Amino acid sequence: MSEEQEKKAVAPLTDRGSEPQRLAFAALASRGLPIPMDEGGRRSWQDNFNRIPAMRFLGCQLDLSHGRVVQVHLPEVREHHQGGMGTEAVNGAVIAGLCDCALGVSGVLQLPGKRAGTVELDIKFMRPTVGRSVIAYAVALKKGGSVVFAESELYCRGRLCAIATGMVSTASNEADGP
Repeated sequence: MSEEQEKKAVAPLTDRGSEPQRLAFAALASRGLPIPMDEGGRRSWQDNFNRIPAMRFLGCQLDLSHGRVVQVHLPEVREHHQGGMGTEAVNGAVIAGLCDCALGVSGVLQLPGKRAGTVELDIKFMRPTVGRSVIAYAVALKKGGSVVFAESELYCRGRLCAIATGMVSTASNEADGP
Protein backbone atom coordinates (compact mmCIF):
# COMPACT_ATOMS: atom_id res chain seq x y z
CA MET A 1 0.00 0.00 0.00
CA SER A 2 1.40 3.36 -0.98
CA GLU A 3 1.69 6.14 1.58
CA GLU A 4 -1.16 8.01 -0.14
CA GLN A 5 -3.43 4.92 -0.05
CA GLU A 6 -2.58 4.36 3.62
CA LYS A 7 -3.50 7.97 4.44
CA LYS A 8 -6.88 7.51 2.72
CA ALA A 9 -7.50 4.25 4.58
CA VAL A 10 -6.66 5.91 7.89
CA ALA A 11 -8.85 8.99 7.37
CA PRO A 12 -12.19 7.53 8.47
CA LEU A 13 -10.54 5.77 11.41
CA THR A 14 -8.64 8.75 12.70
CA ASP A 15 -11.72 10.97 12.41
CA ARG A 16 -13.13 9.05 15.38
CA GLY A 17 -12.42 10.25 18.88
CA SER A 18 -10.53 13.18 20.25
CA GLU A 19 -7.42 14.91 18.97
CA PRO A 20 -5.26 13.03 21.52
CA GLN A 21 -6.75 9.74 20.27
CA ARG A 22 -5.98 10.62 16.64
CA LEU A 23 -2.41 11.56 17.55
CA ALA A 24 -1.99 8.36 19.56
CA PHE A 25 -3.31 6.32 16.62
CA ALA A 26 -0.76 7.94 14.30
CA ALA A 27 2.04 7.31 16.81
CA LEU A 28 0.99 3.67 17.23
CA ALA A 29 0.85 3.22 13.45
CA SER A 30 4.35 4.68 13.08
CA ARG A 31 5.75 2.06 15.49
CA GLY A 32 3.98 -0.91 13.97
CA LEU A 33 5.28 -3.45 11.49
CA PRO A 34 3.40 -3.60 8.20
CA ILE A 35 0.77 -6.33 8.06
CA PRO A 36 2.27 -8.77 5.53
CA MET A 37 -0.71 -9.01 3.16
CA ASP A 38 -2.41 -6.80 0.63
CA GLU A 39 -5.73 -5.04 1.17
CA GLY A 40 -7.75 -7.89 -0.36
CA GLY A 41 -6.00 -10.45 1.83
CA ARG A 42 -6.62 -8.35 4.94
CA ARG A 43 -10.29 -7.95 4.04
CA SER A 44 -10.72 -11.70 3.52
CA TRP A 45 -8.91 -12.51 6.79
CA GLN A 46 -10.99 -9.90 8.64
CA ASP A 47 -14.28 -11.24 7.24
CA ASN A 48 -13.39 -14.82 8.22
CA PHE A 49 -12.33 -13.75 11.72
CA ASN A 50 -15.51 -11.73 12.24
CA ARG A 51 -17.53 -14.92 11.63
CA ILE A 52 -15.96 -16.63 14.66
CA PRO A 53 -18.72 -17.29 17.23
CA ALA A 54 -16.80 -15.53 20.02
CA MET A 55 -16.64 -12.31 17.98
CA ARG A 56 -20.36 -12.43 17.25
CA PHE A 57 -21.19 -13.30 20.87
CA LEU A 58 -19.12 -10.42 22.23
CA GLY A 59 -20.58 -8.09 19.61
CA CYS A 60 -17.26 -6.76 18.38
CA GLN A 61 -15.77 -6.32 14.91
CA LEU A 62 -12.22 -6.74 13.66
CA ASP A 63 -11.08 -4.05 11.21
CA LEU A 64 -7.92 -4.60 9.15
CA SER A 65 -8.39 -1.66 6.78
CA HIS A 66 -5.15 -0.05 7.94
CA GLY A 67 -1.87 -1.54 6.71
CA ARG A 68 -0.25 -1.55 10.17
CA VAL A 69 -2.92 -1.12 12.86
CA VAL A 70 -5.36 -3.83 13.92
CA GLN A 71 -8.62 -2.47 15.30
CA VAL A 72 -11.26 -4.22 17.37
CA HIS A 73 -14.40 -2.17 17.83
CA LEU A 74 -17.21 -2.81 20.30
CA PRO A 75 -19.81 -0.53 18.70
CA GLU A 76 -22.41 -0.91 21.43
CA VAL A 77 -21.63 -1.45 25.10
CA ARG A 78 -24.48 -3.53 26.48
CA GLU A 79 -25.45 -4.52 30.00
CA HIS A 80 -23.56 -7.84 29.79
CA HIS A 81 -20.35 -5.92 28.98
CA GLN A 82 -20.58 -3.83 32.15
CA GLY A 83 -18.85 -4.51 35.45
CA GLY A 84 -20.43 -5.46 38.71
CA MET A 85 -21.45 -3.38 41.69
CA GLY A 86 -24.01 -1.40 39.67
CA THR A 87 -21.54 0.61 37.59
CA GLU A 88 -21.81 1.42 33.90
CA ALA A 89 -18.08 0.86 33.40
CA VAL A 90 -17.04 -1.89 31.00
CA ASN A 91 -15.96 -5.03 32.86
CA GLY A 92 -12.20 -5.56 33.08
CA ALA A 93 -12.51 -9.01 31.52
CA VAL A 94 -14.18 -7.48 28.45
CA ILE A 95 -11.43 -4.84 28.22
CA ALA A 96 -8.76 -7.54 28.53
CA GLY A 97 -10.52 -9.58 25.85
CA LEU A 98 -10.64 -6.66 23.42
CA CYS A 99 -6.96 -5.84 24.01
CA ASP A 100 -5.99 -9.52 23.70
CA CYS A 101 -7.97 -9.89 20.49
CA ALA A 102 -6.37 -6.84 18.87
CA LEU A 103 -2.87 -7.60 20.15
CA GLY A 104 -3.15 -11.30 19.32
CA VAL A 105 -4.33 -10.67 15.76
CA SER A 106 -1.52 -8.16 15.19
CA GLY A 107 0.96 -10.87 16.14
CA VAL A 108 -0.72 -13.79 14.35
CA LEU A 109 -0.75 -11.80 11.11
CA GLN A 110 3.06 -11.57 11.31
CA LEU A 111 3.28 -15.39 11.35
CA PRO A 112 1.35 -16.36 8.20
CA GLY A 113 0.44 -20.00 7.81
CA LYS A 114 1.48 -20.88 11.36
CA ARG A 115 -0.67 -21.79 14.36
CA ALA A 116 -0.07 -18.99 16.86
CA GLY A 117 -1.67 -17.14 19.73
CA THR A 118 -1.10 -14.80 22.65
CA VAL A 119 1.28 -16.34 25.20
CA GLU A 120 1.72 -13.29 27.43
CA LEU A 121 -0.56 -10.33 28.14
CA ASP A 122 0.14 -7.46 30.51
CA ILE A 123 -2.63 -4.89 30.88
CA LYS A 124 -2.83 -1.58 32.69
CA PHE A 125 -6.26 -0.12 33.40
CA MET A 126 -5.83 3.66 33.25
CA ARG A 127 -9.37 4.82 34.07
CA PRO A 128 -12.94 3.47 34.13
CA THR A 129 -14.19 2.72 30.63
CA VAL A 130 -17.61 4.36 30.54
CA GLY A 131 -19.32 5.07 27.23
CA ARG A 132 -21.45 3.72 24.43
CA SER A 133 -18.63 2.16 22.38
CA VAL A 134 -15.03 1.04 22.81
CA ILE A 135 -12.17 0.55 20.37
CA ALA A 136 -8.84 -1.22 20.78
CA TYR A 137 -5.91 -0.54 18.46
CA ALA A 138 -2.87 -2.82 18.26
CA VAL A 139 0.38 -3.17 16.36
CA ALA A 140 3.12 -5.74 16.10
CA LEU A 141 6.33 -4.05 17.23
CA LYS A 142 9.02 -6.66 16.61
CA LYS A 143 9.21 -10.13 15.14
CA GLY A 144 11.92 -12.58 16.07
CA GLY A 145 11.64 -16.11 14.72
CA SER A 146 8.46 -17.59 16.18
CA VAL A 147 7.70 -14.72 18.61
CA VAL A 148 6.08 -11.35 17.98
CA PHE A 149 6.00 -8.50 20.50
CA ALA A 150 2.88 -6.33 20.30
CA GLU A 151 1.06 -3.53 22.06
CA SER A 152 -2.54 -2.37 22.29
CA GLU A 153 -4.38 0.77 23.40
CA LEU A 154 -8.07 0.87 24.28
CA TYR A 155 -10.16 4.05 23.94
CA CYS A 156 -13.63 5.08 24.99
CA ARG A 157 -15.10 8.52 24.25
CA GLY A 158 -11.72 9.59 22.86
CA ARG A 159 -9.87 8.84 26.09
CA LEU A 160 -7.17 6.24 26.68
CA CYS A 161 -8.58 3.76 29.17
CA ALA A 162 -6.18 0.79 29.02
CA ILE A 163 -2.85 -0.21 27.53
CA ALA A 164 -1.56 -3.72 26.99
CA THR A 165 1.66 -5.34 25.87
CA GLY A 166 2.17 -8.95 25.03
CA MET A 167 3.83 -11.69 23.07
CA VAL A 168 2.36 -13.90 20.38
CA SER A 169 4.10 -17.16 19.58
CA THR A 170 3.72 -20.20 17.36
CA ALA A 171 2.75 -23.55 18.86
CA SER A 172 5.92 -25.52 19.59
CA ASN A 173 4.53 -28.76 18.14
CA GLU A 174 1.35 -30.28 16.72
CA ALA A 175 0.30 -31.58 20.16
CA ASP A 176 0.06 -27.95 21.35
CA GLY A 177 -2.67 -27.10 18.86
CA PRO A 178 -6.30 -28.27 18.69
